[in-house]
Amino acid sequence: MDGFATHGDRGGDRWPRLALAAHCVLAPLSVAAVVLMVLAGARPWQVAAVVLAAVALHAAVATARRRPVSGFAAASAAMLGLVLTPMPGWAPSALPSAGCFLVVLWRIASVTGFRLRLAALLVGVAGVVISGLTAWARLPEGAAAWTAAAQGAIELCAVAGVWGGAVAAARRRQRAARAERERLEAARWAERARIRRDLHDVIAHSITVMVARVDAAAVTTGDDGTREELEDVAESGRDALGALRAMLAVLDAGRPDRTEALPALAALPDLVRSASTPVHRVAFEEEGTRGTMAIDAEAALVRVVQEGITNAFRHLRPPVSVEVLLQWREGEVLLRVRDDGGRGALDNGPAGTGLAGSRERVEAAGGMFSAEQEDGGWVLTARLPTKEQR
Repeated sequence: MDGFATHGDRGGDRWPRLALAAHCVLAPLSVAAVVLMVLAGARPWQVAAVVLAAVALHAAVATARRRPVSGFAAASAAMLGLVLTPMPGWAPSALPSAGCFLVVLWRIASVTGFRLRLAALLVGVAGVVISGLTAWARLPEGAAAWTAAAQGAIELCAVAGVWGGAVAAARRRQRAARAERERLEAARWAERARIRRDLHDVIAHSITVMVARVDAAAVTTGDDGTREELEDVAESGRDALGALRAMLAVLDAGRPDRTEALPALAALPDLVRSASTPVHRVAFEEEGTRGTMAIDAEAALVRVVQEGITNAFRHLRPPVSVEVLLQWREGEVLLRVRDDGGRGALDNGPAGTGLAGSRERVEAAGGMFSAEQEDGGWVLTARLPTKEQR
């Protein structure tokens, strides 16, 4: 990224305190330094140049809050003027307000992209070189040359340290922001997945049963006008199912959300009873002693039964017969949902994602799932372990 940080950037939130500290600490110290300059015999123009540079440096700190590049440019120009100003007995870059340059360097390195960060580092290093060469050229006769080298090394370490710390802080913020975005994205897709499953498992099943009942009423009624109205209602229901399945395709998010409210196995008898109509016979049989199962395993069995009934009612021409067999065995339970194929298939558009969702639920609960054609109809089989064997 080559842009600037947003207002939500934590580095930006800390900036006002950092800028205030720079003003409150460095400005009084610089005033004292200017007084010492006057007492040391500095010329008026030298004092004016140093004061002007100090004011510009503090103004650059204020500017850098919203315009980091402009603030850094102003601070760099002020530092150049300060370094080039000759002062008796000391280096102008030792003025306390010169620390404002490091503050602005932190700002631009922490809120801008790679190119501007690199440019800021190069400008800082160039400033250190200019300061070192200037200090070396102004060395009095007999003075040790290492003093200028030491000054340059200290300044270089300060620039590199501030720049490196700012870049590291920016990368930490970016990683934290990326992790937060990923968390929010995962939560959003999980919610979409939960809505999709609720629509598929509850609403779509209810509409399918409603259409089946209307079809049954149309077959059994003796009034032609009523039959025609009922057939229109059934057709509208099938259209609604088609629109719902299109919506499900948009909402489909893949992996099921395990935090949803899951149906219990005790709901199976009522589910089968409510689905039966005069032309849709649904029978439920349970064999063996009921064992204990995990909640997600029970929910997977109920959803497989729902899927088997819904598919039979939606895709087969009535009359249709569906048999639900639940067999409890040692350490496992076997579920078979079988339809007889009705009087042939209905053209209700492309297949949905219900079978894939059923397989995913069963396998996630530690079981096995299959869907196969048998004797003209379909058989859905789910085999799941009881809780003690999981």
